[in-house]
Amino acid sequence: MRFRCSVVVVALVALLTAGCTDVVNGLARPGPDTKPHPLLGDALKPVLLDDSALSDMLGQAFESDPDLPPRFGGGEKLLSPYGEVTPDECVGVVTLTNRRTYDSAPVVNVAHETWWHTSYTVKVISVAESVIALPSVKDASALFGKFTDQWKACNGKSVTLEGDDLSFTDEISDVRVANSVLAATLSESSSSTSTSRAVARAIGVRVNCLVEVQVSFFSPQESDTGTGDPNTSAIEIARAMMDKITART
Repeated sequence: MRFRCSVVVVALVALLTAGCTDVVNGLARPGPDTKPHPLLGDALKPVLLDDSALSDMLGQAFESDPDLPPRFGGGEKLLSPYGEVTPDECVGVVTLTNRRTYDSAPVVNVAHETWWHTSYTVKVISVAESVIALPSVKDASALFGKFTDQWKACNGKSVTLEGDDLSFTDEISDVRVANSVLAATLSESSSSTSTSRAVARAIGVRVNCLVEVQVSFFSPQESDTGTGDPNTSAIEIARAMMDKITART
């Protein structure tokens, strides 16, 4: 039987402005002479994928946790890491939307939600997704470039997260960037078991926003339901969120 408890612990851890548009595949998109407008405020919320969309993408059901409701607001809604992270410069790779990572960034709005598995015979434990709005396209691009450099420097490193009850070790590998999406694969083990599991991370940039995705996987079993893949799922979810931003700007 696979170890389930520790993986749950770590997992815990703009308005549309008027302008000329074209209609493509049923979606209103900016015309060729129209610059994208920043996405801010409540307009960030629909960028997050719901349980139905994630179920279609990953081939398994998801549900929300009433004890972990969606978060929306300003920079105060950024998340804290699970315990102390060493080395600290790699905190942004192993933890999603971390406040220390965005400490010097001019964050305007944050929207975040986590979806959880509904049975133990599936591939994916949870999907965490965030949208972070910055004042301008320039700000978002600069921050994405900074994160890209940080993640590349952390490729191949071992990162520890020391909590009060459990500690975790993440081995960072396969850091890559393509088509405005930065991705990495983590192999995570805990102090309570020698079994490791995969965690997929991705950050995308579109207009004035960054999107962050973290997909946590159970230890693989042939009988598991679902199509989740540590190498591709976080990237695909990030791209779907980025497409939503494009459709709204």
